[in-house]
Amino acid sequence: MPAATPLDASPYALRPYAEADLALYAALFADAAVMRAVGAPFARDRAERAAAASLRHQHDAQGRFRHWVIAHHDGVAGLLGLALRGDTWRDGEAELGVLLWPAWQARGAATAAIRAVQPWAFDAAGLDALSCHHADGHAGAAALMRRVGFRACPARAGAPWPCGWELRTSARAAAQRDAEAAVD
Repeated sequence: MPAATPLDASPYALRPYAEADLALYAALFADAAVMRAVGAPFARDRAERAAAASLRHQHDAQGRFRHWVIAHHDGVAGLLGLALRGDTWRDGEAELGVLLWPAWQARGAATAAIRAVQPWAFDAAGLDALSCHHADGHAGAAALMRRVGFRACPARAGAPWPCGWELRTSARAAAQRDAEAAVD
């Protein structure tokens, strides 16, 4: 798995999550306003453990997570993360997630960040698909997913939220999706 690299998301910039960002990660996951459409905020100690675990994955070539800090010249907007689904990045799938401070929501940060990470995910990491899930009735998340090229799909079994979205790039991945749809 390639290392996360800096990505241009003009006017934002994505920089790889690093040790200096542990407090940012923990603060985002513990903030009720940030987590309102994601799930219950983490207790502070859980958020700190999750931040440390994510950093270990970030630095491990076989790690299951890659994160970027979404930065702007006015400050830090939040985080974007990819979580591997399955055993391998090459030809695999990753779940995409974005956490933004409320002041940065509806300002184009998530759109710019997701568009910037797509070439990295498909070209550098060799993924076949990105997926995303969100709460039912979250019109903003649905509009964002459509805006960045995702298609609505059934939620994956065990997904924490009922609304699923995917972006697939290869003919093999599209054939897999069609076969899964035929079974349903």
